[in-house]
Amino acid sequence: MKPFDPLRLDCAIALAKDTFCVVFSGKDYEDVDSYILVYEGRLEQPWSRSDVPRKIDGLTGKIGEDGRPIIYALSDEGDVYTLPMGQSSSHRKIEGAGVYSDDATDLGYVNSIVLIGDALFVTGYHSQLYRLTDSDTGWFHKEKLPQAPATYDYLVFGDLSGSTEGDLYMNVTYSPASTNRELTEEEEEEMGRLYLAGRNEEAAAIRRASEGPSRVLEGRLYHWNGQEWRIIAKPRSGKYYAEPATLSDIFIESVDKVWAVGGNGVILFGNAEHGFQDVSFKGNDENLRSITKFKDRMVIASDYALHWFDGHLLSPLKPVLDPSINRNIPNPLKVQAVDDVLYYFDTKHGVQTFDGERWTEIEIPPELLERDFKGLPAAKPR
Repeated sequence: MKPFDPLRLDCAIALAKDTFCVVFSGKDYEDVDSYILVYEGRLEQPWSRSDVPRKIDGLTGKIGEDGRPIIYALSDEGDVYTLPMGQSSSHRKIEGAGVYSDDATDLGYVNSIVLIGDALFVTGYHSQLYRLTDSDTGWFHKEKLPQAPATYDYLVFGDLSGSTEGDLYMNVTYSPASTNRELTEEEEEEMGRLYLAGRNEEAAAIRRASEGPSRVLEGRLYHWNGQEWRIIAKPRSGKYYAEPATLSDIFIESVDKVWAVGGNGVILFGNAEHGFQDVSFKGNDENLRSITKFKDRMVIASDYALHWFDGHLLSPLKPVLDPSINRNIPNPLKVQAVDDVLYYFDTKHGVQTFDGERWTEIEIPPELLERDFKGLPAAKPR
């Protein structure tokens, strides 16, 4: 399969063994239109498409009472699109979120959405956590949210997962405050004089003297027990690699078995009650993007490959994907197991499913990815 040039797959979610949603948008950041494609395998015409004039950064959903999917799509500006298949869609905006929205404040973008019970939870880049229901949109216990320590500029709230509203896990990134100082007026003048005299190295030395030690983003895993948030894991705090790791995905296998993966090959396993262990291993420093459990084995997607994880080591997931995928370098976005089917979503190469023995590509009709989309025949039950 050829890459979807000039489009890329930005978000994906599987809801059943034959039902999923993917979002495509242009690779150019100024191209903000997104195409939301829903696949319902039980229908004679399984595809449907909805267009929105925003970049979609998060997807969640469920199967409705009529057996058809209900998709919730989140834009980086805080737009929430509700798309119940076969019914009218709706839209609402989280007030104050975003950068370019008319109502935007200094909160910035939002980045993830998840459905827990009957409520939607949305996280954002400046300690934003919202709870949305059919009748209300508001902050989730704003007064109790984690706050940035003095040496950090702000906290980025990332993926959130949980079985109930009283048992939530959230990955949080600490963004350090700059250690650089402003140049004095005399230093600025001296730099200018040195540059004009062609003494560039001496001028650059003045700039370097104002720079403090470099600091990196740091990850934390938080838990909400219904009363308070507390840190339950600090990835890579000295095990094998000195540099802290940020987290990218949380997977709840059961109440007692919770997984999280992230940068520098970090793999965390445990639960809020008994704590977490770093079960990653020396020599693995890949950025890990997504984790799921397929049948009785853990599957992890790194930047460029898929792996089995046996609790101790990563090994290549075999059989490998079709050679055409390998030749074009896979770019894993997400792995997700549903009803004994493993879904693999690739940024450049689309959707593959795995039954434990062989891979099957789900081909996306090219007309669905055309900018001037003219529609598809109405879906009919088989």
